[in-house]
Amino acid sequence: MEKRKHSRTSLVSDYTTQFNLGGKDFNRIQVSNIGTHGCCVKLPIGSAQYLKGKPVLENMILFHSDAKKYSLKGKVAWHGEASGPKDQWITAGVEFLETPVDCEREISEYVIATVPK
Repeated sequence: MEKRKHSRTSLVSDYTTQFNLGGKDFNRIQVSNIGTHGCCVKLPIGSAQYLKGKPVLENMILFHSDAKKYSLKGKVAWHGEASGPKDQWITAGVEFLETPVDCEREISEYVIATVPK
């Protein structure tokens, strides 16, 4: 059963993102699920230090596989922890603070088209 207030869909590789966080550039970051109000990203384990305090993601750009890109404003809403010493990745939830109307519309259509009926 869906716990989220807004629908999301899981992704394989249709969306990636880039942003600046704590003075560090993050490029070609995998988006593992997305909805009109946020997404989940997969980050290298060494990124955990930048996620504390729910920081704003500077210069966030969302890329779609068909070459579309959107500038957004987002902030870290939550982040996971490493579950063991061999973990290479952590996940973080990103809340969109400002989303262009055309981007929100495209994401909404994408979610509707890909969520299992």
